[in-house]
Amino acid sequence: MAPEPVELSRAAELSREIAHLAAKRELWPNFDPLSVPVAYYDGRNTYLFRYPVVPEGFTEVNACGYPALLFDGRHPAVVANSTIDLDGTPVASLLTDAAIPRQTPVDLASMAIHEAFHVFQSRHHPTWAPDIRTLFLYPMTESALLQLRRIETESLRRALSTDDRQEKSSWTRRALEARKDRFSMMDAGFSSYERQEELLEGLAAYVEALSVGRTNVDLPENGFPADDVRGRAYKIGHALAVLLDTFAPDWKGNLEIDDSQSLDLYLARALDDAAGSGATVEFTRSEMDDFEAGAEYDTTTVRERRVRQREAFESRTANSLTVIAPVKRPLRVTGMDPSNVTIVDGGVLHTRYIALAGSSGRFEMMYSTGDGVSALTEAAGSHPTSSGIRRLQVVGYDKLDTRTDKTTVEVSGNGLSARFDNATLEEHGSRFTVRVK
Repeated sequence: MAPEPVELSRAAELSREIAHLAAKRELWPNFDPLSVPVAYYDGRNTYLFRYPVVPEGFTEVNACGYPALLFDGRHPAVVANSTIDLDGTPVASLLTDAAIPRQTPVDLASMAIHEAFHVFQSRHHPTWAPDIRTLFLYPMTESALLQLRRIETESLRRALSTDDRQEKSSWTRRALEARKDRFSMMDAGFSSYERQEELLEGLAAYVEALSVGRTNVDLPENGFPADDVRGRAYKIGHALAVLLDTFAPDWKGNLEIDDSQSLDLYLARALDDAAGSGATVEFTRSEMDDFEAGAEYDTTTVRERRVRQREAFESRTANSLTVIAPVKRPLRVTGMDPSNVTIVDGGVLHTRYIALAGSSGRFEMMYSTGDGVSALTEAAGSHPTSSGIRRLQVVGYDKLDTRTDKTTVEVSGNGLSARFDNATLEEHGSRFTVRVK
């Protein structure tokens, strides 16, 4: 659909604001946000800035003086604020989410810089990328671990909230002690996941904040939810970076030289090299009791909520689409939005984006957060996603169109599409079941 003048103006504002923020200060050694193309979906069309050629499906347009490439509608590769590969070129992608009040050009530009930094990281620091599959096995319901996580978070919050260098150092040491104790109680794969996520997403959040001159980090006073491990890593990595600015001003350049270092261990060494003794602060007995009681209550709540969420999903299946794959040939997860997935009893709930593929076809669902559409995937093996998917069920959509031709089944609807070449379709009123052979 042809863009309206106001839409061209907003796209131009985004491009102009990215350039403005990039010129204000150095965000990271050797990182130039303007060297990374940006794809922006505004809810109607996709705009592509600073891309070297005209890819298939795009046309050249003038966005209020800024050269851009236009794709009619949402380009299939743009499914989230993320990074995409467009004909072999890494691109930062930005998608306006209808569930969020309209972001300002500055908001969007700082988010675009966040995603552009991910492109930089993928080129220069590929080892920072964590294995997202680890998150699905993370021990979120162990209260002793959550208690230590809360102690660590609150210690960092207090370290960030004081201007007294000795007090800041003491609370930082206390946080690192709690982390060391916690990591000693976990499988090494989980601590590696946290450290890599802090490097990947924590530093991208740090660069995003720095681009608009924001040097504070808001850590919640009562800690993060027990099952918000990934979201916590964004904030904790950002917090560790801000503390490194205080205690090791050259840390970014040194990390560029040797990127095998984790933020927390780098910070621990910086504190050990600084003058002063170890931690001289501690929580009161009452505070420690609160940490323990809160962790026990919250982990119990997570276990109970997983059961309730599965029950709530099952209560909506009067109008549903189910895809069942052979146990020996399950569907592969080819795409998902880890920020909008929830582990529930017996499966994983996807409330925004999920893509599956197999030898005979594929499935894709994409909706805005808050649309009310949910997809539940059930694993074919021990791992919730990497073992393959034996069963998928979708509820909450408006309407589906189905078509069958001998052994081919096609299903389509607003935000949902599927095609399987060796399958059957069963219809029971408003319930559709695709059985893949």
